[in-house]
Amino acid sequence: MITKLKTTVILRDELVRQAKARASLRGVSLSRFVEESLERTLSDPAPEPESVGDWLASLPTVSKAASKDLQQALASDDFRPVDSGMWQ
Repeated sequence: MITKLKTTVILRDELVRQAKARASLRGVSLSRFVEESLERTLSDPAPEPESVGDWLASLPTVSKAASKDLQQALASDDFRPVDSGMWQ
């Protein structure tokens, strides 16, 4: 089954130029070239999710001064925990 889909995709000019040139060299339309590129990308196995430890290690470090400021902000009377009802 083929589904016809029209959508807007915002791409860098240079990327579009390269894709058009590559499609032309292969003798296919830009639409077909993009479709084949998506098929190749989606056929690759999904990457394994990072562990929580890896994710934590990737976070930027915070200076001691910034950490102290954050602790003070959390301890202030102006700070209140998020009410789960607020997210519904």
